[in-house]
Amino acid sequence: MIRVFLAAVLAALLLAAPASAEPRLTVGKPRLRAALHCSGRLHSAAKRPIMLVTGTGSSGDEFHVFEKGAVDAHGAPVCWVNFPRATTADVQVSVQYLVYGLRVMARRADRTVAVFGISQGGLLPRIALTYWPSLRRKVSDVVAVAGTQHGTSAFKASGCRPQGCAPAVWQQVRGSHFLRALNRKGRDETPGRRTPWTTVRSSTDEVVQPQTGRHPTSALRGAGNVLIQSVCPGRRVSHIGSAVDSVTWAALLDALRHKGPARASRLPHDVCAHPYGPGLDEAQTTAFVAAGPGLAASHIATQPRTPREPRVRAWARR
Repeated sequence: MIRVFLAAVLAALLLAAPASAEPRLTVGKPRLRAALHCSGRLHSAAKRPIMLVTGTGSSGDEFHVFEKGAVDAHGAPVCWVNFPRATTADVQVSVQYLVYGLRVMARRADRTVAVFGISQGGLLPRIALTYWPSLRRKVSDVVAVAGTQHGTSAFKASGCRPQGCAPAVWQQVRGSHFLRALNRKGRDETPGRRTPWTTVRSSTDEVVQPQTGRHPTSALRGAGNVLIQSVCPGRRVSHIGSAVDSVTWAALLDALRHKGPARASRLPHDVCAHPYGPGLDEAQTTAFVAAGPGLAASHIATQPRTPREPRVRAWARR
């Protein structure tokens, strides 16, 4: 009789428990804490704080310097994360740094925060809000630029053999095991009923392709999807250049100022008259854009490689 009673209690507890608990952060708090950096006063800020999320082969520090002129011109406090191994580590590890950073940032600000990411930095927020749904009430907007949402066909997994590739490179190849799990049929591509998503992409992106046609890899179902060349016809914008383009920054500011995602129809009439976002020095930014690919490649070349894609963790298969 006691066994029957205990079994009934256990069954009741299981039924009352959440269907799926959020994944536990396996990275130690000292590392998570040391990787998070902020500039400006978060609490009682006049403008909504922004989390900057960098891409593969760069640090959050470098991305902050890259965007600093525009960030300063906008006047909002910002935070960023230095992901492990210059953002080349397993994305299932890197996303934990972002989850921690968003939790801390929202708590310090005592309000929702916006997220602005480039390349892998456009993918990581989606992973975070998909598998850690409690973050959705902490994030007001996500603007994902040149995101590797459905993988890139600009290079193939065969190019990683036999010397191997960095874990995050394997995972962002079109058709990777991780992206298959994330993009499985029926999955909400813009998680968070109250979190508007905006994507920005360039048809001349040399790293993340395809960006045109029926299924652009950076576009998301349910998002406001902005193609730079649809706003500024004929403009040539590189992968890294898309992070500082005037259309990108106009879309970010539009998303922050309105409910819902950015709309191309609302962008300033003179958005194509200048190449970069407001506050960015043209000569300096042009030099940064030109040097960026070489710097990222040098970072990636010095990081550990693996002979195959990392195992998809149980929580990512849900």
